[in-house]
Amino acid sequence: MGRDTVISIVGIDKTAPENPQEDLQAATPGLDPDSEHRRPLLQRASYPPRISLNGILVGLLCTLLLVVIGFVPVSLPSPLNIGGHATAYSQLSMIQYTCQLPLALFIGALLGPFMGTASVLLFLLVGLGVEPVFANGGGWQYVTQPGFGYLLGAVIMAYLVGKTFHKAFQKQDNASRSLKIFGQAIAAVVVLHLLGMVYLVGLSVLGQLPWSDLPGWMLRLSVETAPYDLLGTAIFLCMVRQIRLALWLVLY
Repeated sequence: MGRDTVISIVGIDKTAPENPQEDLQAATPGLDPDSEHRRPLLQRASYPPRISLNGILVGLLCTLLLVVIGFVPVSLPSPLNIGGHATAYSQLSMIQYTCQLPLALFIGALLGPFMGTASVLLFLLVGLGVEPVFANGGGWQYVTQPGFGYLLGAVIMAYLVGKTFHKAFQKQDNASRSLKIFGQAIAAVVVLHLLGMVYLVGLSVLGQLPWSDLPGWMLRLSVETAPYDLLGTAIFLCMVRQIRLALWLVLY
């Protein structure tokens, strides 16, 4: 009996194929062995990493990045002034924009609902109790500032994005995947800004913000910035799997 012969449990001799991989390719035309070798890596990178010491360290670096980027505002044209249509609440043609909110959503998607949310939450606690790292200051009194609701919304949405982002890669072709990622970006930004506006209304109800100032703050914090938040979030989310692959040895 040769080495290519196997014995079945019923005692019948069967000849095993010399090269199972060749038979697999013959049975499945068009199968690329190289892509099959890479597929498990790509599939795993579609899911958030498990909690680990390395992941926590990456989360701390993300928190530091949130802090640093808050001190680097970018002058961008206000959507309310594009075409020369200024409003009573938007007299300047440029706004000072920081991409902290899109970055917070990106961190949630990159590190997952636990490490990502913890990183954004740590940024919030540092701004409240340690250093004024927010775009307009910091300290515990910042909870009465109009922009604080958007920061709370960023923590909540970082968790939700981290919890659901992997669904964009489940049995999707490239076009469908891109549309689903863009849809997640739209949903995340819309809900985040709705949470921020609800917080603004709450401040007015509690007497911390005059009702007459409410429309102006909504225009300034949502209408003027939401298009840039959406653009930044969509770009960041498209980069998540590539960043995970670049940090593979650290995160996985």
